Amino acid sequence: MSAMDQEDDAPEGASKQGMSADSRAFIGLKLRELYDDVVAEPVPDRLLELLGKLGEDDDASRKK
Repeated sequence: MSAMDQEDDAPEGASKQGMSADSRAFIGLKLRELYDDVVAEPVPDRLLELLGKLGEDDDASRKK
């Protein structure tokens, strides 16, 4: 089956470049939901400690 044949078999509403607008919108919605969940998670204390130490080291090196 050639690429031309596959384009002819595409579902109604699908563009020649891939997914339909509805499919792209659905995937975008799900990705935003997942991203929002990740952003809402608290930063682990250990990571905050490490970032604080990096900031202290940076400040100390600037004073020299």
